[in-house]
Amino acid sequence: MFNDTSATDKVLSPVARQHSWLWWVAAAAVVSTVAILLAPVWLAEVTLPRERVRLATVTQGTLVRDVSAQGRVVAARSPSLYTLSGGIVRFEREPGAIVKKAEVLAVIDSPERMSELKREEAALAKLRAEVARQAIGNRRIELEKKRAIDAAEIAWRAAKREAERAQWAFDKGAIAEVDYKRSQDTLAGAVTTLDAARADLDLERDALKLSLQTFDEEAGRQQLLVDELNRQVRALEVRAPFDGIVGNWLTTDLASVAPNQALLTLVDLTELEVEASVSEVYAESLVPGQLAEITVGGETLRGELRLVSPEVQNAQVLARVRLTDPAALRQNQRVQVRVLLEEKPGVLLVERGPIFERDVSFAWVVEGDIARRQPIRLGASSVTAFEVESGLLAGQQVIVAGIDDLDGIDEVLLTR
Repeated sequence: MFNDTSATDKVLSPVARQHSWLWWVAAAAVVSTVAILLAPVWLAEVTLPRERVRLATVTQGTLVRDVSAQGRVVAARSPSLYTLSGGIVRFEREPGAIVKKAEVLAVIDSPERMSELKREEAALAKLRAEVARQAIGNRRIELEKKRAIDAAEIAWRAAKREAERAQWAFDKGAIAEVDYKRSQDTLAGAVTTLDAARADLDLERDALKLSLQTFDEEAGRQQLLVDELNRQVRALEVRAPFDGIVGNWLTTDLASVAPNQALLTLVDLTELEVEASVSEVYAESLVPGQLAEITVGGETLRGELRLVSPEVQNAQVLARVRLTDPAALRQNQRVQVRVLLEEKPGVLLVERGPIFERDVSFAWVVEGDIARRQPIRLGASSVTAFEVESGLLAGQQVIVAGIDDLDGIDEVLLTR
């Protein structure tokens, strides 16, 4: 049996005291290193993995504001052609046929219109005959009035010679005074009769002129009616107003059509435009004359914004872009349209991201492994970038995605 452990105990000599301070120095160094490494963790309020966020660098360049939309190719001129008169339509050209200006495209068979034209032409001929008859009557009446004037002039000359003879005889005492005065009265009556005949001719001429003018005006009015009917008869032949391609028939061949009914469309493929529906958000920014790009089949064509619809439909406005580059396009072909709204050279740019979509008043600026919230002011924006007006410098990195809206948090540690 063992009474105690004295047989196994071993006396150790004490450690020299001069080596104890080395231990304390090593411990202090370890603590300092750990403190330096863990300082960002102690200062940062939230920690995020770096691979979770998306960073972007503030750059200086040109901001191009634009708007993109889907569009389709349409003809600048594609009118519908109408008939002015009812009847049976007979088409002369098939859809898709290439036609020249003034070529007959369709003919309307309208017996009623032809009959009306013949009837009014007969009425016009009757009125013209009335005008001619009135002119002959006017000449006859004028001739009779001139005959009366001639008779009055003869009577006046006879009375004048008789008055002269009476005057000579009265001066010689060959006739009585009463006979002399009778000759003077006869002369005065002849003068009055001649003046009245001349005045009557003038009045009759005015009356005859007015009567003839009335017949002329009636004939002129009838001529206008005949001219209009002739125009309508000529319009029974529907002709192409310009060179183009026959579009669709809007009714069937040999069908009965009513007045002012659409018959067919004519397309001018030499003047093509692109019609696009743009969000109403950009309605105030769209101005005719702005440059545009049309992408079709991997090819980019140039264009110019021609007009913007004044009304909004289904939260969109309709825009028309005129092509300035020649291209082999077809009507209703789908294309991509990009309208250049504004161009700002030499400005600070930052990439668009969900963070700026939520709030444009601040940015998370990254310095090393720390991201700090910093107030900024953003200006105009394009599809891919914002203009930085203040708060950021070129070359700085900011977080654009991957970080939640942290209320009350100003610093985030990005771990690797």
